[in-house]
Amino acid sequence: MLLQRKLALWLTISYCHMLAYGLMPATLRINSHAKLRISKVSCVYLVYSLVITFLLLLQFPFMFPRGIFSGYMKNNIVLQWNLIVNAGLRLLVIVSWYGHVWLQRQRLIRFYLEFLFYWRKHWRILSRIAGDQALCNMQLQLANILQRQFYVNYAMLLCSIVIQYQLVAGRNLLQLFVKIFQMVMLTAIRLGFSALLLLLTHQFESVQLALLAIQRRGSSRTLVNLRRVANIHTKWLQLAQSAFGIYDWTMATVIVMLFAVNVNILYHAVQYTNATIKSDMTGYIFGDALIVFNLWNSALVMNQIEQTTNSCNEAGQLLRQFTDIRRLSPETQLELELFMNRIRNKQLIFRVCGCIMLSRAAFLGYIGSVLNNVIILMQFDLKRKQQQQ
Repeated sequence: MLLQRKLALWLTISYCHMLAYGLMPATLRINSHAKLRISKVSCVYLVYSLVITFLLLLQFPFMFPRGIFSGYMKNNIVLQWNLIVNAGLRLLVIVSWYGHVWLQRQRLIRFYLEFLFYWRKHWRILSRIAGDQALCNMQLQLANILQRQFYVNYAMLLCSIVIQYQLVAGRNLLQLFVKIFQMVMLTAIRLGFSALLLLLTHQFESVQLALLAIQRRGSSRTLVNLRRVANIHTKWLQLAQSAFGIYDWTMATVIVMLFAVNVNILYHAVQYTNATIKSDMTGYIFGDALIVFNLWNSALVMNQIEQTTNSCNEAGQLLRQFTDIRRLSPETQLELELFMNRIRNKQLIFRVCGCIMLSRAAFLGYIGSVLNNVIILMQFDLKRKQQQQ
């Protein structure tokens, strides 16, 4: 058993999302011997990916149909510029992600091949040391995390569709369909990256379970098992750093897009509150739910990134417990010291564009920046209303 059934289900759904939007470098296939491998990039999938790419790019002019600025945002220049900025950022996300898939296809394929190869190679070792039941329980917890991500993202998508429909008031349905198509694409990107983070977390937490098992048993094979687990940890640290490097700039565009979306949603909430935008009780309910789910989703993404980095870096805390085992051989002591030095000198950190480290502290700063921008936009509103009077 490589994956618990519930976790395999949600990972498969996430994979299908990415595949449907042509965001995978190649397709995955399970052969008759139940071996997962990357199949040859078929011409059909390449053509399909190219069609999806051009379809998304061709949709951009339809984001601004005739009369778009004559509706609820007719007399509000801030709402008009919000629409323009969000449309531009959405185009930036499309160009960066699909450009990344096309230009870095061979690099991505090599990464996934290496990922799958070491996943199968290391599973037998970790399963023998940590035990199948411990790994199964851990996978079930991770499946619940990914399941929560799906529920929050699709609840946010549903609320956004309802609000967008109310804003166009039955007009400009083409713009609504274009936005829905693009919002589902952004949802697929977020869930795909969450699945990758979860798989990396799975391996690092498997290493932690293996270390706990070695510490608890203290058998004569402690040195051999410890050396194997240390090599596994080092390899997955390299793979995680490679993944963060591959998706650095593309995830930066998504985070900037999320920032603009949060500002836009909160600013619309202000317009609903002061009755600048007319709405009914349904609009208020779905609008409040959209704010909650959107902030919840941002918190889940930040928390998952920190969970992945912590599951890697906190292995050193478990190694300190080995000092309580008596009669450790000199070779085992040396291996412990080498392992601890390796963890101490090579910390896993996810930085956006190499400068902004994502963590819970960064999330608090992110929320503060969103609120600060909304307050500034509200001041423009007050000034405009005073000038009109």
